[in-house]
Amino acid sequence: MDAGGDIKSIRKYALEQPYKEDPPVDHPVARVFQTEYNQVCDVARCPVPYVSICTGIWMGFGVGNSAHGDVRVVTEDTLFAMPENSIGLFPDVGFAHIAAQLPGALGLYLGLTGRRLSSLSDLLYSRLGTHAARAEELPSLRNALVEAPLSRHADKRETLRQLDAVLQQFQARCDPHAPDLAAPELATLQPLIDSCFGPALAHRARGRSAPQALDDIALDLLTIAQTNERPAARQFAVETLETLQKLCPMSMAVTLRHFAAIYQAVHAGGGPLAEVEGVMRQEYALAVRMCGRGDFTEGVRAAVVDKDRNPKWNPANLSDIREEELDAIFAPMPPGKELQLDFLDRRD
Repeated sequence: MDAGGDIKSIRKYALEQPYKEDPPVDHPVARVFQTEYNQVCDVARCPVPYVSICTGIWMGFGVGNSAHGDVRVVTEDTLFAMPENSIGLFPDVGFAHIAAQLPGALGLYLGLTGRRLSSLSDLLYSRLGTHAARAEELPSLRNALVEAPLSRHADKRETLRQLDAVLQQFQARCDPHAPDLAAPELATLQPLIDSCFGPALAHRARGRSAPQALDDIALDLLTIAQTNERPAARQFAVETLETLQKLCPMSMAVTLRHFAAIYQAVHAGGGPLAEVEGVMRQEYALAVRMCGRGDFTEGVRAAVVDKDRNPKWNPANLSDIREEELDAIFAPMPPGKELQLDFLDRRD
């Protein structure tokens, strides 16, 4: 898969045609997300088995175009991350829906921090990857999938079981080259991740705003960094704190509020946010509004234009984020400006 969308182009559109109010669906920025989010929904609802070979850089829309499918084959060359909080956006393409189905609070942790995963053990433990294969065997794997004697079934789960038999053969040959498959680092860190990030998934029920919940995460990490007896735990806490301190405050607040709402919908509440289409409608509102803010153009400038890695966020601190600002970002889109789920069918 690829490394995501062309964020420089989106920045260019936002600068050339700036907007304070929600843009129409034919605005260049809106068209990008109309197209991408329609594809995400198509992948999630694909009526036949959807198989992705996720090798190389696997980020951004590369994740959206694969992770909602049935099979995700990872290799020793796979590098996964959702680093959008570092450019003033948020982890979109429905990753919040995927994150809600990962172990414990792991999804929120990956979404907030943008942590990179590259070991097969972590990719499989996280459930981001469903199968593993050696990169050099990918041509053979593709041929084996194409040539597999599959039977047509009304329920694609029967076909997926047939495909799994092929995929397991390649994973079995992968094991000798990945001795850490049985000892993922994330499994060791899971208790720490859950204790620090887990409470934030219910922050609204606890009477905490998103910025306050982020402060709680930082305080828990600081306590571990200063008092935990295990060096690995202290290192995890210090590195995570250092990462969070560099990210866009508004992006982190949006990410936490969004991921928590999806998590609650998937695990308890149900409703529109429990389904991919409802998630993408919400994310469309978030995406076009975040791209209209100065943080996005500034974050992309610092990351990939000037590459000085020194963005100036506004607001610069979590304490300066007002709840009404977040409410406005999360408000439903006006009629006629929302995500059009038949957008791809209507394009010229």
